[in-house]
Amino acid sequence: MNCPKADKLSQYADNLLTEQEHSQILSHLNNCDTCTSIVQLFKEEQEFLKVNLQSPTLPDHFASLVLDQLEPYKKKDIRRKKLIWKRIVLLAATIMLAVVLTATLSPTFAQIISGMFSTKQVDEGLNMASDEGLGERINVEVSDQQLTLKVEDIIVDSSRVALSLQVINEKGIVEKPSIDHSIKGNRISVTGFNGEYNYTMGYRLDGGLDYNSFQVFISDEPGLEKVTINIHLVELNGKQGNWDLEIPVDISGNKDNTKNVNLNKENQTINGVAINLKEIQFAPTSNTLFYETSYEASEQLEIEKNFKALKEQFGLDVSELTSFGTSIKYHIENEDNNVIMKFSPFIQAEPMDDKIIISSASGKEKIGHAAWKEVFVPDKNDSNLTFVLDGVYKVIPTDFSIKFNPKEIKENPVSFKYMGNEVTIKKAELQSSANTSDPTIFEIEMAVNQKSNETEFGMWVLKENTGRYFKLDSETKTGEIGDFKHTLYFKTNGLNDIPEEISLHLLTVTNYLEIENKWRVPLYE
Repeated sequence: MNCPKADKLSQYADNLLTEQEHSQILSHLNNCDTCTSIVQLFKEEQEFLKVNLQSPTLPDHFASLVLDQLEPYKKKDIRRKKLIWKRIVLLAATIMLAVVLTATLSPTFAQIISGMFSTKQVDEGLNMASDEGLGERINVEVSDQQLTLKVEDIIVDSSRVALSLQVINEKGIVEKPSIDHSIKGNRISVTGFNGEYNYTMGYRLDGGLDYNSFQVFISDEPGLEKVTINIHLVELNGKQGNWDLEIPVDISGNKDNTKNVNLNKENQTINGVAINLKEIQFAPTSNTLFYETSYEASEQLEIEKNFKALKEQFGLDVSELTSFGTSIKYHIENEDNNVIMKFSPFIQAEPMDDKIIISSASGKEKIGHAAWKEVFVPDKNDSNLTFVLDGVYKVIPTDFSIKFNPKEIKENPVSFKYMGNEVTIKKAELQSSANTSDPTIFEIEMAVNQKSNETEFGMWVLKENTGRYFKLDSETKTGEIGDFKHTLYFKTNGLNDIPEEISLHLLTVTNYLEIENKWRVPLYE
């Protein structure tokens, strides 16, 4: 498996990729736990900065509010009662001072009382479940090298299993958990049991300030009865040791609070893209929408023919060309016609909705056919929701190419227009590595000014004057969300000298069609 570079994964976490690149990375993450872990680490740092920058200031009367609500335990031993009261007052004052001076470096006051699921370190769905008393404090822990790994709380419903992980040092101080998946011997696994056999499941590990959240999404696991989470670590927070935990979770009794609405009869075909809504599941911590997208039957044959020709000419795997091929942009409204969630697989035009907990897609047998799942935060009153289709995306093959002399580009940049995009090739040169054993890299810089999000460039290849083709790795630097200006950097190795002439071949583009007459589907019976 060819994994993206770390800077590409960082751009994915920061929502800085183009539509095509974002889709390609998303496809890769669905099949690569290592890269998923790296992205999670980048997001952990994002969350740290976000909380640092957005921590609310506390009111001047915060201390009095805390102290007024504290009551000493009623004990017969008067001396002990006074001692406890003094300690409580001292602890409250200490907490107040710590929050005022270093709020972003210490647990929030609410967190001390209620745990991670009552804080902004997790999504609103888990917040609501915690407020409704669906969480359970289990305090399962293991200690080694004066360091304790602790599973404090758990929330389970038919859509997911969520755990809060904590690390406590020898002084009883909570540390920010740091689990390095690249360390040989550090293993985390999840096993599902459906009543007949065990099978491996995926998981998501997100970092917070002083907790990690561990989640297993189970809404599309029919017949699942039990989930077992095994954590085996030989390094934790920089210390060598041995931390083993096994957490079995019974799933079978968590379907009573779930409602499923069958949507199988809801189908639509727009601009060559077929959409089939399958089901929506309502659970206490999240709602999950299942649907499939594919090429229309008549277009499928033409697409397969064209991609086969590209494969024969350039020797590329068809899956590299199409990614998922088809996808949609939509939003969901409540009964008051207020938007409660919006989704697009490409995020250059607008940021990812924070109501989305997770989005995933799996390829089916045919090119461009994919099964999608969006898990999102429930609306507090979501009995009458409506799905509204905004537009459709599809990947199509192209035959566009541009020739130029790379030696003259710096003084005479080459500009062209294609499908509404204004493009300028600004640089084409060899980049030598400081390490002589590393291959020389040929880099091309291309500035792209998109007039809209209707067309997004896909895969490019390079052909030099001897007829050889080179696959290009692309990297993108973008402006602000909604600004369609960006710069592409193409890199390849194998060229030891700059040729007199090269040509860039664009193999695919992603087209987007906004729908004027929205397709509306009730998500209730």
